[in-house]
Amino acid sequence: MAGTTGSRRMILLGAPGSGKGTVGRALSAWLGIPHVSSGQLLRASIERGDPHGIAEPVAQGRFVDDLVVIRVVQEHLGDAFILDGYPRTVQQARQLDAVLLRSGRPVQLVLELAVGDETVVARLTRRASLEGRPDDADPRAIAARLATYHQEAGALRAHYADRLRTVDAAGPPEEVAARARRAVSAAPPRPAVR
Repeated sequence: MAGTTGSRRMILLGAPGSGKGTVGRALSAWLGIPHVSSGQLLRASIERGDPHGIAEPVAQGRFVDDLVVIRVVQEHLGDAFILDGYPRTVQQARQLDAVLLRSGRPVQLVLELAVGDETVVARLTRRASLEGRPDDADPRAIAARLATYHQEAGALRAHYADRLRTVDAAGPPEEVAARARRAVSAAPPRPAVR
């Protein structure tokens, strides 16, 4: 394993298009632990016939109901993980804390990927053309998602203040991933139970 050892449990925060998926995959390969993308899990649920009614809010740029997301995500969280795209609100963070604390596996580190809105819009527009994602193709949906992120970001930072590290997410993906690896290396592993 190239990275640090141990059962790391991390969250990646950041605006849509800040690079959470790219950084999550890079850290997963480096640490040898699973990358769990809430967005990928929700899109997979839509592809399986949308049993949770996720397609409509996603297409409109709205967030999926909290209880649906936690139900979809929690079964993929083991002793170690890198979770991206969730939580997006303090209420979700508290729900996640409760689920993880019941099994003695609290979140140990939170990385926020910081990048400007102009860069986010450019990245989402590019991603829409490459991946055909409808939630990235509509400027109104992008604006709504960014506005929601900015409304919630401060409270999330406060909630995770003791575990939060900020990573500059501007620039080429390999540089951002290197900054994220340095942030992980600099953060001491937290005990299993808080």
